Amino acid sequence: MNMIKKNRIVVLAMVVIVAFSIASGTAEAERSFKKASKDTARAVVDYPSNLLNESVKVVGNAVKDTASVIVDTAKVTGETLTEDPEKATEIIATPIKGSAIAVKDAAVGTVEAPVKAGEKTAEQIQ
Repeated sequence: MNMIKKNRIVVLAMVVIVAFSIASGTAEAERSFKKASKDTARAVVDYPSNLLNESVKVVGNAVKDTASVIVDTAKVTGETLTEDPEKATEIIATPIKGSAIAVKDAAVGTVEAPVKAGEKTAEQIQ
């Protein structure tokens, strides 16, 4: 009989230990789940904001590049008319070259904007 009581105590102790282990593991899993949920919710809010910010930068750069093309063309035109008639070919070449660069930069920026926004969002949730 004494041996049965000892076995019951050992079994009861093991059950208590297992129960505490499960409870602590469950609490840790719950904390991990809450953090993942919070990070996901934050990413859902932050990503569109970051994407808009990157897109605005691309549009701003495109406007700046376009203005630069206009200014450069006007400068070459003025130089051709007043100082150096040999620059007449640059009147045509300057806007074509400048426009090509502006379009390329806008295309690259448009492609890179979602990636940059994703990277920024990942940095924000860490």
